[in-house]
Amino acid sequence: MMNHLASHGFVVVASLSTATGRGNPLPTIVGLDWILEQAEDPSSPYYHRLDTTNIGQLGHSFGGMSTCMSASEPRYRALATICGTNALTGVHTPMLFFCGGRDSTVSCSGVRDTFNTVTDQPAFFINELNSDHGSWVYQGAGGVSLSSAAAWFRVHLMDDTENRKFFYGPNCTFCTDNRVETAQNSLMAQ
Repeated sequence: MMNHLASHGFVVVASLSTATGRGNPLPTIVGLDWILEQAEDPSSPYYHRLDTTNIGQLGHSFGGMSTCMSASEPRYRALATICGTNALTGVHTPMLFFCGGRDSTVSCSGVRDTFNTVTDQPAFFINELNSDHGSWVYQGAGGVSLSSAAAWFRVHLMDDTENRKFFYGPNCTFCTDNRVETAQNSLMAQ
């Protein structure tokens, strides 16, 4: 996932913690603070080389829970969660929810319930019917999860209008993909 997103031009910061949904601040926020400090540090290779206005957060499983827990972070512009959710407060960005139809760890019904709470920001739900909690990672760039995550962030962080077709409108690409079941909130149907 990290390599795939990096291949699209995103700088990816990954937590070394296996408990990304614990702590104050959360490990994901610590990572965000660190990379933003690097962008302003003259001794850093990232000095003034990052777009610090277009920041996204993506997490899998416990990381998805962390993404939901930090959804109110004002520096985020787009969010995505794969097979992990938590109650949302303060969502102010477009949000992609992904689950695996054969996941016995995190139920798709729970992910969909969380998706249904997002009504004032664009939100999209994808149930990859034949995936379990981790099989999505082995499918490569042709798999739904990797391609959807990259397209989602390209649309919402890079203003890539070509990739809007994957999510927006009544006949969006993922809406008609037989590998998945999808749902759009009312802000995505346009």
